Amino acid sequence: MTSKKQASRDHFDRWARRYESDPASRWLATLQQAAVDALALAPSDRLLDIGCGTGAAVRGAAATVERAVGVDLSAGMVARGRELAAGMSNVELLSADAEALPFEDGAFTAVLCTTSFHHYPHPERAVGEMARVLAPGGRVVIADMTTDAHVMRVVDPLLRRLQASHVGCHRSAEIERLLSGAGLLDAHSRSLAMGVYAIVAARKPVA
Repeated sequence: MTSKKQASRDHFDRWARRYESDPASRWLATLQQAAVDALALAPSDRLLDIGCGTGAAVRGAAATVERAVGVDLSAGMVARGRELAAGMSNVELLSADAEALPFEDGAFTAVLCTTSFHHYPHPERAVGEMARVLAPGGRVVIADMTTDAHVMRVVDPLLRRLQASHVGCHRSAEIERLLSGAGLLDAHSRSLAMGVYAIVAARKPVA
């Protein structure tokens, strides 16, 4: 495991117990809900949330979708998420690397990734895995802080220096290009929080 991934695991293991209850988590939850809404989930969907944390989006979607799965590099987040999801029969939470997902090709019809993309040392690998596990006609949404806003072009280098797990933020156009490069169609984005955050969506060709 790379030093960045180990730092990310350690950081989120420490955060796991208070995640979803502190102010930062509550603010991120509003952005995550906007990303979930962009997927327009249906009862027939099989959802995968990559970098799921304690699985708030997975639990929230479980009432709508056929299957809701979350993966996170942090074993602490996954353990806490399993506690919170106890009794939900169509929810599964696993500890896994976004750049090497333990699922078959086309296993999911909807893929979500919120506020974790900036921790990935090889984002092109992560996007390639998202495309691989997505079924034909499926949708993917990546939502994260971006350097579209000028303030983030100042904050991003500071985070790289101050937070061991921070790899780097991207322009939304860069994420669109990664999705297109993985063979996905109609990659497009919209900004939230005055350009500090963006939702980037795409879909997999039907055939």
